[in-house]
Amino acid sequence: MSKDMVLSVPQFEKLAKDLQRLVDEGRDKAKAANNAIFLKTCWAMGGRIEVEDLAENAGYATTVMERLAKPLKTDRTTLVRCVQFYRAYPKGAPDTPLTWSHYRYLLTLGTDKERVYYEEKAIKEGWTREQLAKAINAEDYLAPKDGSKKAKKLPRPTSPFFTFRAEVLRVVDGDTIVFRVDLGFQVWKEQIIRLAGVDAPALKEGGEEAFEYVRAQMGKAKTVVIQTNKIDIYGRYVAHVYYSFDENDSWEKVFASGRYLSQDLLDRSLARAV
Repeated sequence: MSKDMVLSVPQFEKLAKDLQRLVDEGRDKAKAANNAIFLKTCWAMGGRIEVEDLAENAGYATTVMERLAKPLKTDRTTLVRCVQFYRAYPKGAPDTPLTWSHYRYLLTLGTDKERVYYEEKAIKEGWTREQLAKAINAEDYLAPKDGSKKAKKLPRPTSPFFTFRAEVLRVVDGDTIVFRVDLGFQVWKEQIIRLAGVDAPALKEGGEEAFEYVRAQMGKAKTVVIQTNKIDIYGRYVAHVYYSFDENDSWEKVFASGRYLSQDLLDRSLARAV
């Protein structure tokens, strides 16, 4: 075009449109690159913490995480998520369009199958973090895909009697857990608890998935409340176990509206109702 020519309106609009496209593409590429770098950083941090094998002592691990969080100007939960991220993807940070905010939600899920299901859906549907959270809260993964009946709903106790705060010491199998129970007046007692309302297969009889699910959930739980007033024939207390991933939730809130472990197992067909 010679110097004395001027752009027509259509030419100007096309030029502006082309330039905007280039700007948008550049921003998208920069954003994707930054996201990939951040995911790799979180993965590397998780791997470095994992080397110290802190999982063997939950109380010590919590203290170390809290101390590390201060100079790093982050929080303990983020560091815990980094370790979970490393464990979930041992071969390296996933190369996906999902952000760290997406993965923080995905890492709260109880099983690898559940996490992969939501991860693939989020990528395919282009979900935002909020859309992913909504799908998880709606338990889309648990919706029957073949017209089968939903899992039985257990009646949830409402009376607060015989309710105690507890700390998880170890998971024995899919329906048996050893807790450190707060009896009040600074008295704590180690107690074997059998989950109320459900029966999970023994480890040698196909109960590995239930065991791994319970161990994962209890490992991530920030507040645990148990309610029990019954002993089974083996001398174990039979209890309803409620929990939350939010460390700010009070035990009263967890008892009233927290996750219900027995129901979670039923919903995922990892145990049968009894």
